[in-house]
Amino acid sequence: MSGSALILTYHAVEPGPAPLCVDPGLFREHLEILAECDAVSVKISELADLLRGDGLARRHIAITFDDGFASVARDAAPLLAERGLSATVFCVAGHLGRTNDWPTQPAQAPRRTLASEKELVELADAGFEIGSHGMAHAPLETASGEVVRRELLDSKKALEDIVGVPVTSFAHPYGRPPGNAAGDSLLRSSYAAACTGTMGFVNDGSDPLALPRIDVHYVRRPPLLRRALEGSLGRYLGIRRAGARARRVFRPDYARPPGP
Repeated sequence: MSGSALILTYHAVEPGPAPLCVDPGLFREHLEILAECDAVSVKISELADLLRGDGLARRHIAITFDDGFASVARDAAPLLAERGLSATVFCVAGHLGRTNDWPTQPAQAPRRTLASEKELVELADAGFEIGSHGMAHAPLETASGEVVRRELLDSKKALEDIVGVPVTSFAHPYGRPPGNAAGDSLLRSSYAAACTGTMGFVNDGSDPLALPRIDVHYVRRPPLLRRALEGSLGRYLGIRRAGARARRVFRPDYARPPGP
């Protein structure tokens, strides 16, 4: 994986069903593997700076958390700090301190508590990057201009008002970016980096506003995570990508709940 980056996506770090939850014991195992590997830990904004600057001369790892669960602030962040690892926490600005009960959340998805405003301030003060995951986690691919502005701009301002630092990174709800030029233009004028749901590795030449990631659900077993860090999961990820495409064709509600 020389001269490339792996972005890992976690959600809640607490006991509970996959793919939403990763048990804290397994998370510790993951962190030991990440701390031992010969890779530089970076936040998403830092990764974007590298792509726009000198490039990825070394291996990099970026740890991200979607939704902003309370267990990330309370349990995951101290474990990361102990090992000198950085991370980016993408928060749903309109649901802070509540639960992940946004309108497009599938009924079968478990509900968990999200971090409070106070916890986000503490995360930012500790050096973690706070990014936006929308105002109400609305999918943007087919959303109206009003919804896109709310998810991109209102969420950014709300989070910046809370943490007191610029919010320059965005993670697309359900991994799908705006489906038109106006939405894409608004994204690019508002953020320096954005993560998609595309599965893969970041390389020199990758678009900082269309970064691929790998959901940790696909590499939750430690041997698979080690292989991912070595960059040797090409065939495995290809099979997973094909499966995801098939689900979108035959079960569009599985890959992306209907928009508001």
